[in-house]
Amino acid sequence: METVVDSIKNRKRVVIYYDGDEPGGKGLRVIEPVCFGYSKAENPVVRAWDMEGSSHTAYLGEKPLPGWRLFRLDKMSFMRPTAEVFNEPRPNYNPNGDKSMTRVIVNAKFDQPTQQPTEQPTDQPTTI
Repeated sequence: METVVDSIKNRKRVVIYYDGDEPGGKGLRVIEPVCFGYSKAENPVVRAWDMEGSSHTAYLGEKPLPGWRLFRLDKMSFMRPTAEVFNEPRPNYNPNGDKSMTRVIVNAKFDQPTQQPTEQPTDQPTTI
């Protein structure tokens, strides 16, 4: 959970392996996480811009389109922050939280500088 919070506070792109629902929900993804909290079913979840990778929500030809997705933490088998920082909110970003969440723990702040990470990035993925 600390990796998720640090990635949101520091606006770091993250590589995840997501074990989502079929069809096409399983696989590597590159995401920009912006909000962490708990869903209405009390699952820990991350709202993120899904940049690339496995997806089944929308396609342009064979390639999944980027877009907002809600990811359950228990379906992420690993997460690795990258060195890439995202400094601009994506279209329709909600700075006040997420209506899919009953509790918001952290939401990205684009009007503030990034914070220092609490741990040094490694080449090894974080096991969730």
